[in-house]
Amino acid sequence: MKLKSILYILMLLPFLWSCNNEDDVEEIFASGTWHVVDFYGKANWDKRNGEPKYNAMAHNPDKTIAAEGRKALDIIHGFNITFKADGTFTGSIQNGTIEGTWQADGKARTVNINFTKTPSSTSYNNEFIEALNNAIFYQGDSNVLLLAPEGKKTYIQFAHNKQD
Repeated sequence: MKLKSILYILMLLPFLWSCNNEDDVEEIFASGTWHVVDFYGKANWDKRNGEPKYNAMAHNPDKTIAAEGRKALDIIHGFNITFKADGTFTGSIQNGTIEGTWQADGKARTVNINFTKTPSSTSYNNEFIEALNNAIFYQGDSNVLLLAPEGKKTYIQFAHNKQD
């Protein structure tokens, strides 16, 4: 009896020690609507050292720059995207909606986003669309999502909760 128990434990050990380094892409991407937090620079793919573009402007001592930053945050906090399990996405940006297709590789942590519909051009819309078009890498979980281009020096951050 004791020998049987030891054998069962030994048979289970590989399962207990096995580790899956692959992200659950559907849990991350297709887990609801993602809202833009900010665009980050000087990040080097490090959330602690990323410099928020519009949040930094909104807190600038120069009142004109601060007002521009607050206006920008009001606009981009209205941007959202919903990745669907079927590989499509929809979203809202300034003055319109977006649609397209997406795919992600949970092992390589890469993403590919293609637009099939975009609204009229504004500087904020263009920045958002460019960030998604150039996104190659992602990191995140079901609460926060970061998308970065080649080089990972900048990224766009999303959260499930709309920013105020």
